[in-house]
Amino acid sequence: MNRWVQVYGTGKNIRTIAAYMISVGLVGFGPVLYVATKGGALPDPLTTGVYLVLTILGQHFSVTFPDINSIVLADPVIYAALWAFGPRLAIICQVAAIITHLLTQKKAILNTFFNASQFSLSIMVSSVWVHVAKNTPLGHNPYFQIVLVNLLILTFELMNNTFVSIAVALDQEQRWREVFPRLFFISRRKTFLLSYLINTAGVLLASYMGLAGISFVFAAVFVLWLQLRFEQELAVKSLEANTDALTGLLNARYLESWLENDFAKLSAGENTCSIIFIDVDGLKGVNDQMGHDVGDLLLQHLAKVLKSVVRSCDSVIRYGGDEFIVICAKTDLEQAKGIADRILTALRETPLVKDGTTVSFGISVGLASFPKHSTLGRDLVRLADKAMYLAKKDGGNRYRTADNL
Repeated sequence: MNRWVQVYGTGKNIRTIAAYMISVGLVGFGPVLYVATKGGALPDPLTTGVYLVLTILGQHFSVTFPDINSIVLADPVIYAALWAFGPRLAIICQVAAIITHLLTQKKAILNTFFNASQFSLSIMVSSVWVHVAKNTPLGHNPYFQIVLVNLLILTFELMNNTFVSIAVALDQEQRWREVFPRLFFISRRKTFLLSYLINTAGVLLASYMGLAGISFVFAAVFVLWLQLRFEQELAVKSLEANTDALTGLLNARYLESWLENDFAKLSAGENTCSIIFIDVDGLKGVNDQMGHDVGDLLLQHLAKVLKSVVRSCDSVIRYGGDEFIVICAKTDLEQAKGIADRILTALRETPLVKDGTTVSFGISVGLASFPKHSTLGRDLVRLADKAMYLAKKDGGNRYRTADNL
């Protein structure tokens, strides 16, 4: 069934979704077939071929931004084809790209049929602005053309998002009036204007520069795709380099980077900051009596508790062995004490149990704050470390501050 129709929700409404997709496909099939075969003359073979190739290639690449929204490289090509040559070329290119996507990405057949029809119907409806541009005096005014191009894109997106949002509402069992504004604008508000700028530039350059114009826009967006892809890969590698393999926390390398870069910005901005230094009490005994596997489980358990207690703006680091550091941004000593109390309470309330046996361990905690105790980052870590040893000397399972040194 997955080869025929693909859903992303619970699958409870799969028959309804399939019926909706078939209905849209059948409604659009006749008009689309007519336009694709008799809807005006195609441009010369070279132009037709270039648009076809760019659309097929562009359908397989999308510029994905940090907010997960994306711009498909085929979009400006389709809009340019529609504006410059009419709906016939646009529909032929779009349908060919979608069918190619079916073969290369193994898309569900019914979803592909639905997509081909919804895009084609959207192209046909939005082509009204092409008719206005070519048959009214204002349509030949460069400034008014910008307005018409944006109306073309807006009409296409309104139509397309209407079709898609109905399918998503059925799939996710949500109300359509909640899904539509989310898909159309809310979820992509950060990239909304950028996508319109790129698509409008593609249409206008193709109008005034021909194949050179649309090729330039396609190349520019492709370079943007390469740049973002490089940055994403770099971010992943950076995260891997700064992540502790056992616990998934940040590691000592990240701390070094923070001390070199972020702490300097912190001191320049006159913000407060606190360091919480944590050392496990009893890890050696656990390793000796229950094995190193349990010792590793203990460290993973502590890491999970720390992540669940601290704030999203705090950084939790496995400093090495059984030592952990929490960097608490914009936090004075009194606030850091509250975080330390929550950590100690959470460990008492969530003991580690292995094969029915409670694993006995504790932690000693030291606190130091900027600028109260030091204005130097490394000195702050050293003072928190010393305060931790004072807590350990006093019996553990407690915290001490640099005030106590």
